[in-house]
Amino acid sequence: MVLLRAPFVLAAALLCAAAPAAAPALENATGGIYITTLPAGADIWIDGTYVGHSPAVVDALPRGRHTITVTKTGWEVKEFEVDVQPGVLASTSVNLVAGAHSSGALSSGNLNLRGVETGRVLIDGVPLNGDVHRLIPLLPGPHRVTLVLPGSQLTRNFKIWPDTTTEVILKPPAASENRSAVVAPAKDYLPDGSYQVEGTKIVIRYGGHLVVAHVGESLVRFDGAPVTYDGAPQTLGGRLFLPLELLEKLTSDTSSAK
Repeated sequence: MVLLRAPFVLAAALLCAAAPAAAPALENATGGIYITTLPAGADIWIDGTYVGHSPAVVDALPRGRHTITVTKTGWEVKEFEVDVQPGVLASTSVNLVAGAHSSGALSSGNLNLRGVETGRVLIDGVPLNGDVHRLIPLLPGPHRVTLVLPGSQLTRNFKIWPDTTTEVILKPPAASENRSAVVAPAKDYLPDGSYQVEGTKIVIRYGGHLVVAHVGESLVRFDGAPVTYDGAPQTLGGRLFLPLELLEKLTSDTSSAK
């Protein structure tokens, strides 16, 4: 009986050896998460486990939903979920919101100006002394920078984040792009209904053109193209005043088309 069973046992062993190895179970596959925050340096927790400061890459996570918690002193706690897929590095970015009573605890950030070659620079209306190409420390929040040139000026609004450098391009337009600083009443040039003012936003539809501007801002979108005027749109006594060159361009284009 032993001799009769031996060939059968040997054949079974050979079949087992020739069979391919079973593929790893799909549920054992893992993925990862790349987490960035603004400002950087926030504490990151995944499913209740601390993983370090942002930016951070956390790999070999089981597939499925994972809870991310982001904390930083002076900022509101952020908590959300990320779906991890096998073999995929998910990416998520978090903008933190300053706490209601944390303004005094927030560290400063920096402003780095680009494109400034000449002229006088003002930060929030205060002249900037020293090298304009250095990093300029500022408190977190909204700010305004102005480049004053002979006969013109250029203003940009920007925001500073703690422990973060904000880059601002303050390059004046070419000489051929300089605009007149004179403003004139819109009603003297444009018919009623061709322009609307909603809050600070101004929309003009006239002569086949679309102009989008804002009260107090010198940058105007003319048929989608940016144009900077030295004179910014204003509302005085309930009337809308627009850069004279803009009004003349709109009306002259309409006249030439007739």
